[in-house]
Amino acid sequence: MEEVFEKVTSFGDTINANKIIGIKVISVSGHKIGRVAQVRINPNTKSFEGIVVRRGLFRKIYIGRTYFETLSQLGIILVIDPSVLLKGAKVIAYHGEVVGRVREVDRVEKTNAIKSISVHSFLRGDFAVLANQIKSIAKSIILKESYDVPKKSFWRRAK
Repeated sequence: MEEVFEKVTSFGDTINANKIIGIKVISVSGHKIGRVAQVRINPNTKSFEGIVVRRGLFRKIYIGRTYFETLSQLGIILVIDPSVLLKGAKVIAYHGEVVGRVREVDRVEKTNAIKSISVHSFLRGDFAVLANQIKSIAKSIILKESYDVPKKSFWRRAK
């Protein structure tokens, strides 16, 4: 094959975009996020910008290329665990008690950075937890010792 290019990556060092469709997308912690449904290109700069990941039949998320660790025809590994996937995760107080589940994730614009999470609990109602009150995020969210968890109340209603 003849190659014609100037100051860009040679043909042999590129990947066929068609081969990216359908490959697995894995988070930094090793969880399968989904499979690539689309490859997105900026028409002005003509550069690769990100991918749309299919998570089941109706759920899709767009992930920008700045969150990629590796990209090959076998898979994409991210440098993050996408915060949008925290919905439904258990929220655990510092002392070990499950205090609710994540209802919503409020992010800094459209980045992966979390501003706060909205937590729902049957006996505690809905309450917010700011990002600086979170000790760790993995499969579950653990709150810092200093966070004052709302007390249980049979008569409290969700807002």
